[in-house]
Amino acid sequence: MNWFFDEYVYGTALPSYQVDTRFEKNAEGDVVLQLKLTQSNVDEQFRMLVPVYLELASGRVINLGHARMTGNTSLEQTIPIKGLKDTPQRAIVNYYNDVLCSDK
Repeated sequence: MNWFFDEYVYGTALPSYQVDTRFEKNAEGDVVLQLKLTQSNVDEQFRMLVPVYLELASGRVINLGHARMTGNTSLEQTIPIKGLKDTPQRAIVNYYNDVLCSDK
């Protein structure tokens, strides 16, 4: 928990996040997520696990996992989602306001 106190109690950083996503289908017909997540307005030691969610075609929101971010950086990743045939409506970061950040 030291990182939490260093970043939010003793520090003054308030990160901003921008997410760019695209969905495709692979040869097997499964959905593949192209994700680019950018963290900004922090110092180079700032670390955060940023939750990533999918809003499914049915409207249900599920947790896909967490992106490990450090400093002002971008993460680009291709994520195959096995067994998912219907393309999700969207990918969302911080859907439940899990992370204290500024809205961008």
